Amino acid sequence: MVRPRRDQDLQPLVVLLRSVYRADGYPANWPNDPIRWLAGARTIGAWTFEHHGDLVGHLALTRPDPDRAWPQWQQASQQPCERLAVMRRLFVAPDSRRNGVASQLIEAAERAAAEHGLRLVLDVADHNRAAIEFWRTHGWREVGEATLPPGDEGRGLRLLLFVA
Repeated sequence: MVRPRRDQDLQPLVVLLRSVYRADGYPANWPNDPIRWLAGARTIGAWTFEHHGDLVGHLALTRPDPDRAWPQWQQASQQPCERLAVMRRLFVAPDSRRNGVASQLIEAAERAAAEHGLRLVLDVADHNRAAIEFWRTHGWREVGEATLPPGDEGRGLRLLLFVA
């Protein structure tokens, strides 16, 4: 079941994230402080998927970071930065994939964005071919490329930018 993320979920989610990192290389660089990375800043909402007491998925919805409010998102969506919501930190346990976990988490984020009158956007590391294909097959439109600023956990990582 999908439910709002709670503070006590963060440590178990770091364990789950570590398994995703080992399997898929996501995130591209392991964060210095994985709990802070997961908790995020500018969060509108965050959800987990719980199955038989275990957390098997996560997704957060945030306002764009000032240094990552890519102009391509604004141009493609015809919305100012204040009207955008970024899908972030989507990951699913490798053994729970292809069971609708990601889709249900995305639906929760879509509902929250609609309630706030926000347009959904996201960025994906260009080497993450499976994620890129996932978003494309789910109707997201690629609108450009960007590079993470220095100091970010991605350290100059090249990104593909998408709009719902």
